[in-house]
Formats: sequence, C-alpha cells, structure tokens
Amino acid sequence: MRLFLFLATALSLVAAPEPPPERKCTLRLAWWANPSERVELAIVQGKEIIPFVALEMNLDLSKEYRGPAQLVIVRKKGAAQKIEAFDPDKLYAQSATPKPDPKAKPEPVKKEKADDWAPFASLALPDSPDIGVLLLMAPDGSCAGRAFDYEAGRFPYGSIRVVNLSASTLAGEIDAKGFRLAPGSSDLLPVIFRERMTSHIKLAALLPNNGLEPILGTKIAGRPNRRSLVFVLQTGVSADGRPLFESRSIESVEPVAPVVVPPANGKPLIK
Repeated sequence: MRLFLFLATALSLVAAPEPPPERKCTLRLAWWANPSERVELAIVQGKEIIPFVALEMNLDLSKEYRGPAQLVIVRKKGAAQKIEAFDPDKLYAQSATPKPDPKAKPEPVKKEKADDWAPFASLALPDSPDIGVLLLMAPDGSCAGRAFDYEAGRFPYGSIRVVNLSASTLAGEIDAKGFRLAPGSSDLLPVIFRERMTSHIKLAALLPNNGLEPILGTKIAGRPNRRSLVFVLQTGVSADGRPLFESRSIESVEPVAPVVVPPANGKPLIK
C-alpha cells in the first residue's frame, strides 16, 4: 500500500504542468497613431491593475514589469470621449501652476478596481530585459499589439531595425547591401553607423506576380548615438488592386552618462 501511494505521488509530481513563464523587464507602450477617442490604458500585473500612458510613436515612457509572459492590457470603461485638437492659445492662457506646499502630505496611491476596466489586448512578450509594444487600433475599436526586443545589446545604437507588420515579403537595400524580411518578422539592417554619415535606403514589397510595390526610397542621416525602428504596415488596397503601405519610425538617442566633476581641493565629496 505504501509503495502504491509513493508511486502515485511520484507520478503526479512528474505529470504536474510547468508554471507559466514570467517576464521581468522594462516595458514600453506606444500607439501607431493616437486614437480619435480618449483611451485610458493599464496593464495587469498579478492582482494589480497599473495605469499606463502610451504615446504616439514614442517609447520614452516605461514601467518595470514582472508578470506572465502573456501581457494583458485593459482599458478604462466609460463613454467614449473625443480628443480635442491641440490649441496653443488655451495652453498659454492658463494661469501658472501654483508652487507645491512643502508641508502637504502625498496623496495615497489609488488602487484600481477590476470592474472599472475591460479587456483590450493580449500578446506574448519576448524574453528580453527591455520590451517595446506597438498598439494598432482598428476602426471597430479593437486593438492589436506587437511586442519586440528593445534591449540595447541586441538593438544597438547606430543601427536600424525594420519591423514588417504586413503579410508581404519586403525586399530592400541600404548602400547597395540587400536584405529581405518575411511577413511578421523583424531584423537589423546590414549597416552599423560608427560615425555620422548619409545612407541611401530603398524598400519595396514583393507582389504575387513577382512585381515590386515601392514603399520608400530616401536618404537617411545615420549617427552612432541614435537607433531607429522602422515599422511597415499595409493600410489598404488601391483601386487597381495593388497593396498600399505606410512606414513610420521611432528614433531614440543614447543616454549621456553624467560627468562627475572632482572637487577643487582633491578631496572626495561627502554626502
């Protein structure tokens, strides 16, 4: 009987499913294009709902994330509110911001209620310490997200990464060096800028009839302290049946390390 119980316990341990993978990373969200209505976003992290601001084609805002590899993004419930066009006169007409009261106590952190939020998007996160997520809003109000590796070691400064969000194979060349990108894939272009220089880039989509649909052809100013993410998306079909594409980019600048000035007397500073 004891042997039977031992074997049953051992088999149950062997058959136990592995825990779902987790991610511990810096997380960044960006819109492909700002939605026409106000959308308040948050990420689900364990039992917490953490509000998150996403900018249009900008990954500067970030939060530390530790949770499931399947990221869940939610949006605030409520009636849709149209976003007003930016009016600089209203901005400058506002009174100056009052100085904070040094004696005032900080406001307690508001805990979000799950009932106030609705599912919005879910996507798998790559295994990376720094992850960017691009959000694309559909006309019906649904949202699709694409996560990508943003870690500087695999996306170094001085490089360009192209992300193919279309269903077509992309072909191009930069400074006469050719490259191809399968549908849904991404890769670094075969040029690393070690110094400031100008490069020529061409990009086109391969058509089913072996033709080419040009997407872009331009000069780019490459710099060793900058890196660029170029996204390519099919936005529709022309009247004669040819696919229409749009490309947008996100550029980031390498952070500059602060320079520590030694004291004039040569003695270390005491904090």
